[in-house]
Amino acid sequence: MPAGSKQLRARLEAALAARLSPERTRRATLLERRTVQRLTWDQVVRLHRYMELLGKLATAVWVAFVASLVLGLDWKAVVTASLNSGKPIEGAFALAILLPTLLFLAARSMLGFARWRLQRELWRRDVERLASAHEHETAS
Repeated sequence: MPAGSKQLRARLEAALAARLSPERTRRATLLERRTVQRLTWDQVVRLHRYMELLGKLATAVWVAFVASLVLGLDWKAVVTASLNSGKPIEGAFALAILLPTLLFLAARSMLGFARWRLQRELWRRDVERLASAHEHETAS
């Protein structure tokens, strides 16, 4: 192998190792530093619990909506009556089905993203706590 090729390979390996190192994955992102890292442990845990409850509530509302469709509730009539005083609306059925579906997907996606960030913060703090405890034990 030529010398230039070895140097390139060594640089690529070093870059890949730095990218995949545990230290990089443990480091908080800019978004996390500006949001969840400012919260106390109890606030993060409480917020995570509330978001879990909201996710379950959103799923229950969606399941109730789908069950009402299966049981035969005429959502087209409900949407037409509530939005346009009983006058026909083009695409009322699509609006009646698509709007709740898109709202559900958006809510679950946002809750999932927020919970993931909170879980990362809980994990990061737990790793720091365990690492400092381990360092304290080895120093003694």
